[in-house]
Amino acid sequence: MKKNIFILFLLTISLNFDIHSQQDWDLGIRLGASNYLGDIGGKDKTRRDFILDMKLRQTSLVGGAFLRYKLDKRWSLNAQINYGRIRGDDAFSTNEGRMWRNLRFKNNIIELSGRGEYYFYTDADFGNTGKYNTELKAFFHAGFTGFYHNPKGSLNGSTWTALRPLQTEGVKYSRIGFGIPLGLGLVFTVKRDHRIGLDFSWSTTFTDYLDDISTAYYDPVNMSSNAANLANQSIAPEEQIYNYMPGEKRGDPTHNDTYMFTTLTYSYYLHERNKVFNSKRRQLRARSNRRTGRRVIKSKF
Repeated sequence: MKKNIFILFLLTISLNFDIHSQQDWDLGIRLGASNYLGDIGGKDKTRRDFILDMKLRQTSLVGGAFLRYKLDKRWSLNAQINYGRIRGDDAFSTNEGRMWRNLRFKNNIIELSGRGEYYFYTDADFGNTGKYNTELKAFFHAGFTGFYHNPKGSLNGSTWTALRPLQTEGVKYSRIGFGIPLGLGLVFTVKRDHRIGLDFSWSTTFTDYLDDISTAYYDPVNMSSNAANLANQSIAPEEQIYNYMPGEKRGDPTHNDTYMFTTLTYSYYLHERNKVFNSKRRQLRARSNRRTGRRVIKSKF
């Protein structure tokens, strides 16, 4: 008897917590495009900020999952895991110095991040249907990210070699990186349960080696033959004005690398789980009543 009462007491507390919390959580997935800004690729000028130097031909794919908790009408917290690829090739550039440098890379990034989302615009009846079935929200977001990366290089674009162990610039950098993601997004809530969104995230990192390029050409005497071949693949003609010798400029150490994800998202509110929970609670209550011989009197109103 006491055991059954205790079980019902715990279920009641859990249900009250569940009703309050589950309606505030949504679980989702994302899929979209990834790109990066660093030392490979680029346009005519040596370097330009933000997306002005981005090459669409370097775009790759990213996918992931996230869990979001609504703090109130204005704020949410979002935890996510993403897997995306960034890549670049000097052959895509229209800058002669980069074209003749003739380097390329690819890097798969596994990212864990947390961020806050601030909803600055809300339309509770998007489309003015009068049914309030679709809600639109627009938000800014900012947070902190940690990621694993391992850049690879190639001589011919088909066989890829991990570059970090080769120390192509004589620098030993970490596979673990950190960054600050900033961005904005839109989210449509359809029939209260389904959320469809568009999300843009720009992550400024604390490393300049997402592409394995940062400073100057390293003396090949201090490298293996494989590392020397991957580090310096210049194809400039003799009359060119650029110098691709040890100690000369290979990258730009004054700016760290950044990457960006533009994704479509889908998520589902978790409060529907309460239906299953309620059914289990009713079953346990009925089982308890049968064991104790208690009659259940239903109200007429």
